Amino acid sequence: MNLNHFLKTDREKAERLIKSLHFLVDELLTDAITDQDFEGCIEIAGSIVSNCEELKRMHHPEQVVQLHEIATQFLSKGLNVSTIKRPTYES
Repeated sequence: MNLNHFLKTDREKAERLIKSLHFLVDELLTDAITDQDFEGCIEIAGSIVSNCEELKRMHHPEQVVQLHEIATQFLSKGLNVSTIKRPTYES
């Protein structure tokens, strides 16, 4: 499982969510379908969607994760780093 696209602070939670997704799909959803518990299938699908949305929110391109780690290193040395926006010029 590659967690490099998650911030270090989010990696533990991301790993738990991914394991939960595997359990929901591999065990619970399969059993619900076999038992023809379609109401249960809907509830499980809702949990799957919720977990996927949370993972999508936490997922970042690897460059963003690297920049965050660099900024954290600066902060640990007493340098406060924040993002700035490029000035907009009106014509």
